[in-house]
Amino acid sequence: MKKEIQKIALVGNPNSGKTSLFNRLTGLKQKVGNYPGVTVDKRSGIFKLKNDEKCELIDLPGTYSLSSKSEDEKVVQDILLDPNNKDFPDTIVFVADGTNLARNLFFASQVIELGIPTILAINMMDLTKQQGNIVDIQEISEYFNIPVVGISARKGLGVDELVTLMSAPEENRSNKIFSKSKFDKILQVSSEFFESTSDYMLFKQSCNASEILEKEQLAKLSASFKSEGFDPLKEELLEINNRVETINKASERFTTKASEDHKTTTDKIDRFVTHPVWGLLIFLFVFFFVFQAIFTFASYPMDAINDGVVWLGLKVSELLPSGILADFVADGIFAGLAGVLVFVPQIMILFGLIAILEDTGYLSRVSFMTDGLLRKFGMNGKSIVPLVGGFACAIPAIMAARSIENRKERFITIFITPLMSCSARLPVYVFLVSFIAPREFLFGFISVQGLFMMGLYVLGIVASLIIAVLIHKFSKQKSDDSFILELPDYKTPSLKNALTNMINKGRVFVFQAGKVILIASMILWVLSYFGPAEKMDHIEQHYSGLMEQEGADIDSLSTKMSSEKLENSYLGIIGKTIEPAIEPLGYDWKIGIAVVASFAAREVFVGTMSTIYSVQGDIEGKSGLKSINFSYATAFSLLIFYVFALQCMSTVAVVRQETGKWSVAIWQFVIFTGLAYLSALLTYQVLA
Repeated sequence: MKKEIQKIALVGNPNSGKTSLFNRLTGLKQKVGNYPGVTVDKRSGIFKLKNDEKCELIDLPGTYSLSSKSEDEKVVQDILLDPNNKDFPDTIVFVADGTNLARNLFFASQVIELGIPTILAINMMDLTKQQGNIVDIQEISEYFNIPVVGISARKGLGVDELVTLMSAPEENRSNKIFSKSKFDKILQVSSEFFESTSDYMLFKQSCNASEILEKEQLAKLSASFKSEGFDPLKEELLEINNRVETINKASERFTTKASEDHKTTTDKIDRFVTHPVWGLLIFLFVFFFVFQAIFTFASYPMDAINDGVVWLGLKVSELLPSGILADFVADGIFAGLAGVLVFVPQIMILFGLIAILEDTGYLSRVSFMTDGLLRKFGMNGKSIVPLVGGFACAIPAIMAARSIENRKERFITIFITPLMSCSARLPVYVFLVSFIAPREFLFGFISVQGLFMMGLYVLGIVASLIIAVLIHKFSKQKSDDSFILELPDYKTPSLKNALTNMINKGRVFVFQAGKVILIASMILWVLSYFGPAEKMDHIEQHYSGLMEQEGADIDSLSTKMSSEKLENSYLGIIGKTIEPAIEPLGYDWKIGIAVVASFAAREVFVGTMSTIYSVQGDIEGKSGLKSINFSYATAFSLLIFYVFALQCMSTVAVVRQETGKWSVAIWQFVIFTGLAYLSALLTYQVLA
């Protein structure tokens, strides 16, 4: 049956430049989602071949072999070993890193022998020449009996020639390494259970039958294996060892290397970047810049988006008759949209900077340097980016955990990232610390309030590491004790690649997590707007009468009316209902409303306190809010509560998106809220 559109898969090792080639070919005509049942990125895009035929380009996750270990490798294996898979490609473009050719050709040789038409694109040829190495394209093509082309995906060199080859792919029946004769009987039996395109594909299907076949079929095949003395694991390992030896030997004639005395730019830079002292200082500087970019630079577009969307909501509501519909549009829909779109600059900046750091090769060095420390807490070196990013915003940080292959290590990283004190906590911290710490300086320059703030950040970090250790010790899932990480050569980053990455990540957030956030925002608005009809009507009539009096302070009365309506709304009723539960923490029903409302976003706490107490003035917390009379114990209890509480529906939504399970997001919310409650309870009872 002829497919509607030709599918071409990009396959290759991590850091081979595969994504740069994908971005160059597809531009912004990309779709990003998840493969069914897993949280691995599924990236595909449409582009035209030389004959004007449209094809779907699929960017498969970067892996090192066809032997499944991580989620990423499993996805690649499931697609390439199953001709009935909807993503099974008509053509494969294998992207190999020319600066690490032998290492890349092992996986390439496996893919080539699957019998799918394959083109070998040797990338980074410009860097290979800079290193003084010469790659013999013709020799490689003759050895594997497939088309081979040298390219530079970042600069676009050779890409036109590659597209020409993609437009008319050749049949591929190369069988250079795998020896069929040893497995004739096994392959004959296996052919009854699998559809394959080559003997080697059939061999790999046989070795992985336990993950592919149903129980009855597997039992029959296993009986045949036993009678023939075929041990899948043993035979696969032997085949891999033989392949490694063969490829390493063949690779010696593929590349003419520069003299051993030739020191590359990468070698010179790594003397400092991976140095125990200088490397740490460079790491701190780089991530200080990343943190500042997310925390400070993003504030301008965030403010503009928030103000712009709210202004647009008011203008749209003015076109409608005054009443419920106008209020819902302005404060429900558009305020909810602002709550979604306001995070987009942070997400785009973080992922743009990650793309640049990854393109340069520095990100691999960071993972390498921090792996030893993080492994003690059940994570690996790749966890450092989400954890550091969490200090700015947990949402893009959790999304950044996609780069972690091992499921357990990725889960631990996602689970503890919300405990990093994000920028949204800052208004709450500033507001509450002012009730606790005096505005004094030690030694004339060390702020006492600043020390309190630092203590809150340290508390979150310590708690997160303790939780990470507990999950690591008691989880039944296994961590990957090995940490396979390639240190690519340094290269100039592609700004086009970074921009494409920024736009795509922002789009994924808006259309996936954004839907949940918008719905939750509208629910919160309904709860805060409506209440028992008789009571709400009475409040409205009372204040309307006062406003009609001569000399009435309209703004003051309007604020008081909003406060009283909020108190008697369903959200206010919830606050009074939970008051007995939060009273031991030192909170009254007013604080209860603010805590519930801040689930929309932590910083909402300050604005809600301003409204509910009918306080006028600067809602940033300098004049009006200071007139709220919190006790020392209550303020400290609230601070501790917000250090631990997962008071952010956006985070809950993105955790569900990244793990694929509501259960994880719910358990995370329950555990952190429980921890926040108990810690706040202990704090208040000790200090009161």
